[in-house]
Amino acid sequence: MREIQDTWAKRAKSEGYRSRAAYKLIDINKKFKLIEQSKLIIELGSAPGGWSQVIGKKKQKGSKCVAIDILAMEHVANIEFTQCDIFSNDFEELTSSYVGNVDLILSDMSVNLSGIKLVDDESNKELNLKCLDVAKRLLSDKGALLIKAFNNNTFKSVRSEFESYFETVYVEKPPASKTSSAEVYLLGLIPK
Repeated sequence: MREIQDTWAKRAKSEGYRSRAAYKLIDINKKFKLIEQSKLIIELGSAPGGWSQVIGKKKQKGSKCVAIDILAMEHVANIEFTQCDIFSNDFEELTSSYVGNVDLILSDMSVNLSGIKLVDDESNKELNLKCLDVAKRLLSDKGALLIKAFNNNTFKSVRSEFESYFETVYVEKPPASKTSSAEVYLLGLIPK
């Protein structure tokens, strides 16, 4: 099992990706063509930049991607990065001109784990719902939201929130995700 995960990490290193997470987005995007169909993309929690690298390579010429993270991130070609906390007023100001115009919001964020399952599950649920709130504020009427979630005791309620807002919801488990992990990706397409 560990060997399989090391294979993804080695592949990322040899292909110049900053993290094996890049392959998770590549896999999901291959299925849904999210990046290629989007003129304005917001990536939440972009550091270290694996997903940004994929977006930068796949987005259409003339499309824009704004990557945001509370941590610093080294420059990625074709990506505009801003260091900012998504829970801050700065984030609200930064994104105020994008209201109703964003085609795709992506998030591979997870909270820093405390080791206390109940606390970690609730914290990640709060982060998932924050991403959904951002989507409700910023997405266009044909927009999409893709987030990392966890198949745990809070998942059903997060999925239910997605289903009440989006016309179609998918749950994806890309091959690069650890099989032992509860990590899944929730994709909501077209706000109702």
